[in-house]
Amino acid sequence: MIQILAIAGSPVKEGNTEALLQEALSVTSSDPEVRTEVFNLSGWQIEGCRHCNWCLKNQSPGKFCKISDGMDEIYPALEQADVIILATPVHIGRMSGLMANMIDRMRVFVYGKWHRGKLKDKVGGVLVVGFLRHGGLEMTLNILNSTFALFNMIPVGRGGLALTSLDGKGKVTKGVRHMVMEDAFGLSSAKEVIQRAVEIARIIQAGKKALKSA
Repeated sequence: MIQILAIAGSPVKEGNTEALLQEALSVTSSDPEVRTEVFNLSGWQIEGCRHCNWCLKNQSPGKFCKISDGMDEIYPALEQADVIILATPVHIGRMSGLMANMIDRMRVFVYGKWHRGKLKDKVGGVLVVGFLRHGGLEMTLNILNSTFALFNMIPVGRGGLALTSLDGKGKVTKGVRHMVMEDAFGLSSAKEVIQRAVEIARIIQAGKKALKSA
């Protein structure tokens, strides 16, 4: 069984980022061996990391961070997942501030007394939504893939990059709520990320099982 945790980091409820994520995940809908949990961070309260270093000495099996907010629900889901998919809009050439806050708080898996290293060998995939071609999509993809590497995760090299203006020219199309759904290539690339992430997760599971029985 492969457990996917998918997180949409846009502050816009039911916007393009959430739409792209749901469409990408649809490729697993007919696979009984894949379970999916989705967190849409729109409306969630997630503080930035205070770098108080509480996690270095005070973590316990059920307590990750001194701050109590939306991360209380996200932390255990991150630990239990085999695949972690992060979907974010591009804001001023980078990921959303909401997504950045969440990632900063994930330092508990690097320095934490109890939960350190718990993301090792999990598979990470990235979906990025942008209004303009060359407006920061590739940069955001690279940053998030590098973030996965910091946690000793296995990043899916190719990300799903999708545009919310026709041809990425930055012109608004009135009356269309989810312009991302008009980007056929972007939708295809997003689905490929999910498929490849599941494939790699299965390879890792099989490899670990083989090593145990060797």
